[in-house]
Amino acid sequence: MRRPALLFLAVALVAGCGGTEGSEPTFTRPPAAGSSEDHDALPAPADVAAAAGLSSESRPVQASPATSGRAAALPSVDVVVEPSEGGNLVYLPLAGKTSNQARQGHLALRFLITNTGAKNVRLRNVSLTFAGGNPAPVSIRANLRIDAGATGGWHFRTANNILLPQPAPASVEISLKFPGYDALKLTRPLAAHASPVAGGAFLFPSSASDLRVGEYWTASATTHPEAGDGGQLFAYDMSVSGWDPDKKAMTWVVPGGSATKNEDQRVWGKRIRAMADGTVVAFLDNQPTNPTLGSDLVDETKPGAIVEGNHFYIQHGDELVLYAHFQKGTLNASLMRVGANVRAGDYLGLAGNSGNSTGPHLHIHSIQGTQPWMGTTRPLPFRETWAIERAGVKPPDPAGAWTKLTSLGPPPTGSFVWPTGTAPAWYPPGYAELARHGVPASQYQTEFEKIYKSGYRPVWVDGFQAGGQNYFNAIFRADDGVGWSARHGLTGDQYQAEFNAQTKAGGRLLHVDSYPTAGGIRYASIFVSSGGPAWLAYHGRSEGQHQQAFNHHVQHGYAPVLISVTPSGGQRWYTALYEKKDVGTFWAKQTVPAADYQTEFTQQANAGRKLVYLNAYNDGAAGVRFTAIWHSKATWPYARHGLTSGQYQAEFDLRLKQGLLTRGVTGYDWGGQPYYAGYWTG
Repeated sequence: MRRPALLFLAVALVAGCGGTEGSEPTFTRPPAAGSSEDHDALPAPADVAAAAGLSSESRPVQASPATSGRAAALPSVDVVVEPSEGGNLVYLPLAGKTSNQARQGHLALRFLITNTGAKNVRLRNVSLTFAGGNPAPVSIRANLRIDAGATGGWHFRTANNILLPQPAPASVEISLKFPGYDALKLTRPLAAHASPVAGGAFLFPSSASDLRVGEYWTASATTHPEAGDGGQLFAYDMSVSGWDPDKKAMTWVVPGGSATKNEDQRVWGKRIRAMADGTVVAFLDNQPTNPTLGSDLVDETKPGAIVEGNHFYIQHGDELVLYAHFQKGTLNASLMRVGANVRAGDYLGLAGNSGNSTGPHLHIHSIQGTQPWMGTTRPLPFRETWAIERAGVKPPDPAGAWTKLTSLGPPPTGSFVWPTGTAPAWYPPGYAELARHGVPASQYQTEFEKIYKSGYRPVWVDGFQAGGQNYFNAIFRADDGVGWSARHGLTGDQYQAEFNAQTKAGGRLLHVDSYPTAGGIRYASIFVSSGGPAWLAYHGRSEGQHQQAFNHHVQHGYAPVLISVTPSGGQRWYTALYEKKDVGTFWAKQTVPAADYQTEFTQQANAGRKLVYLNAYNDGAAGVRFTAIWHSKATWPYARHGLTSGQYQAEFDLRLKQGLLTRGVTGYDWGGQPYYAGYWTG
């Protein structure tokens, strides 16, 4: 499996399988005895595998001698043309560059020719003429000598790939020219390929939830070299590109990373998954990473060179698919057994740079067969995936005329791929959470819509002021079908009206926050249409009114869930939510000075109580204060406070990698700058 080292520049892919454009592949099966292929002005392809690799549905076509009394005008040869299924030559239907542009089909052919005569013959030209005249006739030079009684193979080069209109022509006439003989003509019907898996097409080999924000997979349908005796004409070398906000461009490297380091390539470490149910045929997990991008450690001149690197061969129906170039030691141990059953979506390994590879990427291709390198090429269509030519979008905005792939390959040119059935969005689906901090109030509604339209619902919102500006922090979880309503920027009266409307409709208050603005106290709320314990809430209470209500509700079995405090007009105003449930012992304090917060936190922890709510506010000359609630029947959190925006982001990234979720984040003014506190649990 080889990919030209120069080709990735031409098609703007970050990496691929090694080789040189137009070069003779060096990892191929030897030519059949008695056949050879010389070089013309145009490079000729390598010979193909022996007949053992043919499809059982392929039907040899034997040339018949003339019956007019003169010497035979046709060569005595048997010809098998692939990919062939049920008597049809099959092609890969492709998405248009955009959904507004015409779709096409990718046709690439492989021939096995057996010389049944007594004289040597030489194939010099292959011509194709399509029914209806579209596309125009194609003529390809060849130079394959086949000795008497021998078998030889010829296949398209990448440059010979033919793009068919859709609907495709009904048939194609193939003319094979052997000097000294009349042209041998074969007519075959054309049909779209259907893979032998559920839905007739494969799932994409990675999940959108494994992408960072602003990233897409990349692929091209017709650019892979024909290496492997023509077995890779329908192969893909896939990478990942993403938006770099500092460079304001799509890059192959993570922001701040080095283009010379494997680990800084966006595709590095992406989780690769099985595209369909199947069975493991072969695997390898001990090949080293190529340390230098642009070159590899494989000596292809040696027999048995492992060009696949770390890999799986998985049998999907009658097709064998190679997943190649994984990182060493990352293959799924439960599948490292010949005959192991694989389910669609199963984790296979991490994308890497092992074997014949110029840089981190994923290589996949399919053959009809049961042994590696012993079969004939097969198209590889996808389903539940979206694609668009890279020029069809203007990142970071995902808007564009994307095509949903339903038994289609991606566009023939370089394309972005969104590997999920839901339409492309600003944020990938499937994240455990999406959380944003320090969003300017003027941008919050736009950001909110980007996130919820990506398939998430809000569970926390925190408004605050710093340096005279308003900001929001918010937490979202994957949309689970629970109905919800979220509002912000509400006056006290507007919030009361929202409260009345939502509760009348059967909603319950999930979260509420009060915060200061130049126009007075404002409220942000989240209501949900789901069950839960009895609850009650109030807002805009003075300190005395709040304390009286607190004592009353606690005496009647309610426990505080949140208490938001906002100073205004020289006094503090309280907003609270209670639920009637067993939380064990609890402790709630609303006026903890920032300097005393760590001491209070430690005392509560020593008493066996865990933080379940945290909010900060600026209390005039008194400075920053915290309002916090601890329950004994809760999960121990990891909590931090006094963080700058950058420090908070680093903390967030670390906790997310540890599998924790953000339970609360609050912001406050410290010296005119935003500072943050947050807590996380599993």
